[in-house]
Amino acid sequence: MNDWGKPTNCDDLFVKSTSADQLRAQRVWRFVAVIWATWLFFGAFLWHRGYDEAAHICVFDSVLILLINFCYRKNNNFRRIMNLNLAASAGGLFSVSISDPAMNGTMLFYPVSIVVASQLLGVRAALYWFSVNVIAFSAFFIWIYGLDQSLQTSRFDELVLMLGVAACIYFCCHQGEEYYRKRTSNLIRLSQDLEIKSQRLQVLATTDALTGLTNRFQFQERLRETIKESADASTQMALFLIDMNGFKEINDTLGHPVGDQALVAIAERLVAKFGDRSEVARLGGDEFCIITTNLNGKNEAEEIAVKVCELLSQRCILEDTTFPLGASVGYCIFPDHAKTDKDLLAYADTAMFHAKEHRLGHSCYEREMTDRLIEYRMVQDKLSHALDLDQFFLVYQPQVDINTGDVNGVEALLRWRSDGEVVPPIRFIHLLERSREILPVSNWITRQACRQLALWVNEGHNVTMSINVSALQFNDPEFYQSILNPILEFAIDPSLLDFEITEGLLIDDVEKAAAKLKQVSDLGCSISIDDFGTGYSSLAYLRQFPIDRLKIDRAFIKDIPNSDDGLIASSIIVLAKSLKMSVLAEGVETKDQLDFLKWHDCDEYQGYYYSRPLPPQEVSSFFKTAASQRREHQSAL
Repeated sequence: MNDWGKPTNCDDLFVKSTSADQLRAQRVWRFVAVIWATWLFFGAFLWHRGYDEAAHICVFDSVLILLINFCYRKNNNFRRIMNLNLAASAGGLFSVSISDPAMNGTMLFYPVSIVVASQLLGVRAALYWFSVNVIAFSAFFIWIYGLDQSLQTSRFDELVLMLGVAACIYFCCHQGEEYYRKRTSNLIRLSQDLEIKSQRLQVLATTDALTGLTNRFQFQERLRETIKESADASTQMALFLIDMNGFKEINDTLGHPVGDQALVAIAERLVAKFGDRSEVARLGGDEFCIITTNLNGKNEAEEIAVKVCELLSQRCILEDTTFPLGASVGYCIFPDHAKTDKDLLAYADTAMFHAKEHRLGHSCYEREMTDRLIEYRMVQDKLSHALDLDQFFLVYQPQVDINTGDVNGVEALLRWRSDGEVVPPIRFIHLLERSREILPVSNWITRQACRQLALWVNEGHNVTMSINVSALQFNDPEFYQSILNPILEFAIDPSLLDFEITEGLLIDDVEKAAAKLKQVSDLGCSISIDDFGTGYSSLAYLRQFPIDRLKIDRAFIKDIPNSDDGLIASSIIVLAKSLKMSVLAEGVETKDQLDFLKWHDCDEYQGYYYSRPLPPQEVSSFFKTAASQRREHQSAL
């Protein structure tokens, strides 16, 4: 738009403007343009018809409009008044040339133009125009004809009629605008309400409802913007991903309302500590992130990660509840490690996963992490199909009576054959648990162990079968049925089955655990505590559950007799005897270890000193050889 308040071309007339001054200038210009074009048309038409005098007046009026518009182009309000006065002047010129019959019809344009003025400038401007022209017309008539003659002349009648029509048109425009103003007031209120709701929706769409932090959607937008700004300014930035450790236990033990309060407290801590120069967001659940710009190298990022861990490792106090917190932090630096928002987020997540898996607290991204993660995902993918492809198999480690040397039973142990290689359990059991594939695999183990036990019983071998129970299997509502079904299917004596559980399964829900174990015990199966001493050992818990045997973890056996672990192992034996439970030691590999356990009255042992885990065919041969040796020994006696 130029300094006349006029669009530079016709297309600009339809450009939407948010400036009230610009819109007002456009309306004034359009009004002037309409008046000017109309007078110019009248002049051309009257000249063509031979009314030279009237044509000259119309052309003069059009030129006068342009001159006044130019003189007051920098003041929109004053220019509008001048244009109205111009209209009054035009009316006076009509009066001067009223003797020309052609002007009689031309004067009708005056009341019609009131409609134009009301539409473009508003009813108030039209009222000014109407009032000014009434005065101008009356003054010109009195000046030309005198007061007495003006009141008697027939021209006065035409003037009154024309002004009457103008007055009628003005008041019609006024009432029409009032009507539409009332009609549109509801629309205006509705528009205002929609604008308020739109603002609220914008807040809901970009912030987390619980903590008030930036949510995942807005975080991704801000991450992209921050990367672009850092790239343009050639500065570094860092993305920190935070995952709270053990937060699920807070929800499970204290309830979700307390968990929500804890999340709010965590958010407040992060904002208070890092909100001044960083942006804090919640990605969902117990995951948070921090975007820090203008980073001064890797050392500063390391300092921030340490501060986050320290901040979130403090105990949290909510009302009367106090609980510990912990966090795993992974971070990635732009542009050192990644140059896109997707890579930055993926690499920070990889670093966080590495910190959590290795219990490091915090970890900076390294290329090797991605390689290990790719390998992990490949293994995870293979594991997801291993059961369907019949790649799992069981091996069995003998459990030996420490006094007689007889094999009382075996423990079923899972193995995985992938691509022709037997993968050790330490490489895949935790992956099965993390992916929850352990549940169908555990049920498969129970059934396969029962099937093998039935075969050995049919061959005349009187042995027990120990089966490990995973946490997911134990917490499954169908746990008891998953035991009962194979027992019935293979017609097994339940007393030949021993189910090994860890101490951690007992403390999550004591009443529920006790009820499940009672079902198993009532069925006739025995129950052992596996890896005893490494978990949350409690005499109170042990007395509540129908436990038959304690298994001493190999960690307390491996250094006997060269360390204090012998004291722990002997104490467990004494504890078990006092509770009228039997004891089995795992991981026995030397004669010194066996002699120590025998001296302290341990009941059974298993380990490489006697036998490694064997496939079922070798176990059968082992049973036959052991039985034959036993018969020869009895015959010798």
